[in-house]
Amino acid sequence: MNSNFNQQLSNWLQEVADECNRMGERMNLDFYAFQSDVYFRPEAMFIGANPGGEGKYGVRSAESLKYDRNMFLDNSWRSHSLCDLFSGDILHPVFEKAVITNVCYFNTADFKSLLQLDSKREALKFCVEKTVELIRDIVQPKRIILLGIDDKKGPVGALRKYLEMPLKKLLVTKEEGRNLDLIRYTTMFDIPVYIIHHPSRNQKFNSGENLALKKAKFEEIFKG
Repeated sequence: MNSNFNQQLSNWLQEVADECNRMGERMNLDFYAFQSDVYFRPEAMFIGANPGGEGKYGVRSAESLKYDRNMFLDNSWRSHSLCDLFSGDILHPVFEKAVITNVCYFNTADFKSLLQLDSKREALKFCVEKTVELIRDIVQPKRIILLGIDDKKGPVGALRKYLEMPLKKLLVTKEEGRNLDLIRYTTMFDIPVYIIHHPSRNQKFNSGENLALKKAKFEEIFKG
């Protein structure tokens, strides 16, 4: 383990709490950074756009920004298609010990709602910079999975300048004669990055045969 990991993470959490409390009070928005515990060099780090819901501001401590377990596996999120995708002997242990976060930490109904706020530029800039610092300098994951396949919105759009482009088609499916991407691939700081449709939306890409195809591909990736 990186001997400085615990201190670096502690400093990061405090900096995020201090700045997000300041911005959160002004925007009257709740915030949190993780939906899991945080580990050094996990097999996978999942990054979404921002936390859903419309919680109002309340002071948050640094300690409250993370959990001691994977919250998808711990509560009602267990029915989430991400749990179905990362199930089984190969993928469940990866998901259980994954770091799960968002590129922006403020809680809105969707990413579009966040982008409509007056303080969006400041909030996004700060959170993206802290997420990049988290990836590059602290967590250093073996693989990254971005939740949202759109080139211009969500985590791909927010992290675009840090990703090696163009994105490669790693897995496609056919629909009405067209090839549609299921998994895209790139790198970030020499870390493999896999991009999938957001698992809480795009049901046709996150169920049935398409889910099975993605699951088989990720089993191949993580087994190898």
